[in-house]
Amino acid sequence: MSAYSVYLSLPPYLAQWYAYECRAHEFAEEDICPNSPYKELDPVSPIRGSQESRIMEQFLRKQPSPVPEPIPEDANLAIAIPYFRDRDPRTYNYLPKHAKCMLAYTIAERFKRELWDELHPFLSYVRKKERIDELIYCFMENHAIEITDTNWNAISKIYSRCRDVYKSTKSRKKRSDLRSKK
Repeated sequence: MSAYSVYLSLPPYLAQWYAYECRAHEFAEEDICPNSPYKELDPVSPIRGSQESRIMEQFLRKQPSPVPEPIPEDANLAIAIPYFRDRDPRTYNYLPKHAKCMLAYTIAERFKRELWDELHPFLSYVRKKERIDELIYCFMENHAIEITDTNWNAISKIYSRCRDVYKSTKSRKKRSDLRSKK
């Protein structure tokens, strides 16, 4: 792991989820995987070949000034800058503002996709609100996300938005199929 990091300000659940995903990948071939809570600003290594890693490889630049930017006060995720073939982190350790936004957006989209992929198979079985609650708690527990009301509400809202999009898309498709049969 490099001594240089990129600092992002993400919602707590997202920072904890991403840190756990990186840690789980790091321990993939071992018998254990620590499930301890993520300590803020403890650097995590991005998954090699992931979209996040590619964004960093493409957009890392040399520092624009002799004095590096201070760590943002609201930063809660530190991503260690990996060594790339043509980008040594000792030289290329600055990620511009828009590249950081793109990195945060990519992490958020990957989270939504994984949340949907894990919870969607249970959609037909889960009709009561209580069951959805338990399903989201299971997801949080499985991905080392701290179980707080704030985190739960945010994840629940994301899941319900995904479910609404899915239902409206399914409904639209059904209507178009009916029209094409006429």
